[in-house]
Parts: sequence; C-alpha cells; structure tokens
Amino acid sequence: MDAPYAATPDVHVLPSHLPLPGIGVVPINAYVLHAEEPVVVDTGVGLDGETFIDALSSVLDPATIRWVWLTHDDADHTGAIERLFELAPDARLVCHGLAALRMSSWWGVPMDRVHAIRVGDRLAVGDRTLLAVAPPLYDNPMSTGFIDEATGVLFSVDSFGAIIPEPTTDAAEVPAEALAGGMASWAALDSPWTELVDRDRFGRVLDRVRQLQPTSILSSHLPAARGTSLESFLGVLASVPDVEHAPAPSAEEFQQMLAAMAPAPG
Repeated sequence: MDAPYAATPDVHVLPSHLPLPGIGVVPINAYVLHAEEPVVVDTGVGLDGETFIDALSSVLDPATIRWVWLTHDDADHTGAIERLFELAPDARLVCHGLAALRMSSWWGVPMDRVHAIRVGDRLAVGDRTLLAVAPPLYDNPMSTGFIDEATGVLFSVDSFGAIIPEPTTDAAEVPAEALAGGMASWAALDSPWTELVDRDRFGRVLDRVRQLQPTSILSSHLPAARGTSLESFLGVLASVPDVEHAPAPSAEEFQQMLAAMAPAPG
C-alpha cells in the first residue's frame, strides 16, 4: 500500500501499485467517499492484506461504513472484501447482481446484504445520490461505475487507467506524452476487444461519457485526475481501436520479467 491521499474534499484514495520492470507502474486504487452514509469503492489487492485495512482505518472508522460499491469482481478490487464485511456490520454490498453470484464461488457472500445495481439506477447515500454508469472500456462485463450527482466526480472503474512512469497522486504530474501513451497501452491491454469495435458506435459511447460533464475522474488505475482532463482523455480512448495490441509474453519473456522484479541480493 501507498499512503492515502485526498483526491477531492470528500474523497480519499487508498492507493497501491503494481511495478512493471522496464515499463513503469500500474496504479491500483480503492476509494472512500465521505458521504453522510460513507461509501467504500472497491477493496484493494489481496497481497496488501491488513495494510489495506490500516490505510482505510486512517481515514474513517470501518464500523461506520454503510455501502461498499464493488465496481467489478476482479482480484485487484476484492482483496479485503471479506475482512471489510466483518468490520462493517451495517454495510451493504452494491454491485452487479451477477458479480455477487460469481463471488459466491469463493466467498460466502451475505446475499441479504447485497444491493444489486445496474446502469441507470440511483443509490441514495444520505446527502447525495450516486448514478450508476457504464464505463466506456472494461475488462469485466460486470463493471459498473458511478457519478456523484452532488459533486460531478466520476468513478470510472478501469477506464482511463494508465501505465505511468512512477507512482504519483495527481495525473497532471505525469508528462502529457507519457500519460497519453500509457493510457492507450493500458486500454489496449485491459480491453483487447477494442480492435473489433465499430468506430462510430464507440464514438457514441464516448459521447455518453462527455455528456456526464464530470468535474474529476477517479479511475481504478490512474492517479486522481482533477479539472478539465476529459476531452484529452476521450481523445486517447477514441484512438485505442487503432492501437497495435501487444502479444502476451512468451514463457522466456515471462521468466525475464520475474527476474527483473526479484529484489536485489541483500
């Protein structure tokens, strides 16, 4: 885990990252939305273990959590979910209904605490409502993001993620060329189906995001993007269907990656 930081006045980021030797890092974020009924968005990576709970506890008391919005049931989003539901007895799980069913193959999901949600639904969390939206790109068909209708902050799931040179707390600190290249690379890696899409139809998908007019973009795999990043980000995504998709590493290349990731002797 990296140190938590404030993305906006009422959102904390619980960040971690995955190093890619010779390439950069992939940010991995969960979030705390300090609504009247507090919301945790995703639950980190399993390897972070209790350090995730420690980071969460540094920004709010887990017992006060009322909602856990699971954007999708991939392993880098569900790491502490079982532990969190032990610590937050009044919390309900907000997710795609089929994600809850699928998770029940490895976790005894408390189905009586599941609030199934779909795109277009609204969730009232006391002082605001959260509108469920479909991310323009995804690696899991259960992916469901949301926009906070009180502040305009968009939680975009894996969309707008990027491979960046080094960890940071602000997307604006990443050089523009590196950010655009890293975002295109991530999108092609995470959503390889984009090379099959109809460009006009995909353009209409991006237009739906544009119409949301988000004030900030909080992706699962990007430092907080505040302000007017949307048009440049959408421009990168519009180019993704034409990006050359890199092949998976061979067995030899994978062993080289592992060697590069190994800690230095001593």
